[in-house]
Amino acid sequence: MKVCRFSIPSFFALSLLTLAASGQTETLPGRLPLLDRDGDNRISLEEAGDRPFLRAADKDKDGFVTATEAAQMMSRTAVPNPPPGEPATLAPDAATYKKAADYSAENNGRAVLVMRKGEVVFERYDNGFDAETSTHLHSATKGFWGPVIAAMIEDGLIESFDEPASKTLTEWANHPRKSKITLRHLLTLSAGLVQDVENLQGHERETLAPDLYRHAIGVMALREPGVQFQYGPSCYYVLGEIMKRKLTVKQQTPLDYLKQRILNPIGVTTGEWVHDASGNPHIPNGAFLRAKEWAKYGQWLLQGGEWEGKQIVRKDLLEELIVPSKANPGHGLALWLNHPEGQGSHPLQATPKGSPGGWIFHDGCTDLFAALGAGKCRMYVIPSLNMVALRMGDSERDRFSDDTFLRLLLTADTPVVKKSEP
Repeated sequence: MKVCRFSIPSFFALSLLTLAASGQTETLPGRLPLLDRDGDNRISLEEAGDRPFLRAADKDKDGFVTATEAAQMMSRTAVPNPPPGEPATLAPDAATYKKAADYSAENNGRAVLVMRKGEVVFERYDNGFDAETSTHLHSATKGFWGPVIAAMIEDGLIESFDEPASKTLTEWANHPRKSKITLRHLLTLSAGLVQDVENLQGHERETLAPDLYRHAIGVMALREPGVQFQYGPSCYYVLGEIMKRKLTVKQQTPLDYLKQRILNPIGVTTGEWVHDASGNPHIPNGAFLRAKEWAKYGQWLLQGGEWEGKQIVRKDLLEELIVPSKANPGHGLALWLNHPEGQGSHPLQATPKGSPGGWIFHDGCTDLFAALGAGKCRMYVIPSLNMVALRMGDSERDRFSDDTFLRLLLTADTPVVKKSEP
């Protein structure tokens, strides 16, 4: 099995006022706060480093990229949205799948695979990938852990999604904020914890903590749980420590349990899985999978936890995963939701006013839920279309839009997108 690696920096859940005014919601502007090391609200060429897409955005050649310049670059080749309130007609077929795959390939896409009614109806590999290539899912890995917690509830290892984390993390029992954190808060990224990306994110960082689980349970709690959505790795590494302690009775790691309880019964084989220096599997971002394997997992979710006539995890527990959270209706328990009032990893990723869909796909399919990772690795599940669609790739340095991809995939009246010119 071939494995494709690529390094993707994470980004903070921050917004820029200049972009909010312009209504831009694309990916490049959202990354500016991470790269802006000196906090002057612009990116110097030194801060840009070896990132041609950033250097190309410096249109006035003053040596800096502002939020406005980034927004202008992102909007140059955008496919026009239909007028608000006029949803596109959904008519997915071989022609629309090809247009979406062309768009994906133009933006460093590696694979597009579509399943309808449980059958693969489209499959294509580009840019050096093939069916045997296993790719890093990055943060789309989070999509495995809601079902794992559901399985642990069914197996009697956990009481409910609302079980206090301090029941297992007894060192939190007397903390004024951490004692109130539940598993639901962790899964919905609303626990109020510092994200500490410097020490918790990316398996190649020199600053990475040697034991990510232990480090995560020691980060500060800045807010009351349940109040604010904040994207980052800390909640899921805390969840990793909880699962690790719960599973000592079974002498399993969280990854062992995921495989034994869910992946093996549905015939999914993983590739490499990133571990920390202490041997703990990375919970928010460690998985490598082939496209067909990931598609099986999506199909299992679409089928409500049933596989070949057997209920692997209780359907009612899995249904809780796609209930909008209070802190961010665009996120459930480990899965992203195409909710009209939701947002992505930062506030600028929102639904345009008057659109009939949600923040992921603006023109409909509000039942869509997804696992989303860096490099624009995507697993979209659309129950109303009986569809699972995957897009795998490395689009850090190229523009890729979920909404554009899905309009190309699902509608017949969307023009083919050409790659941006530098």
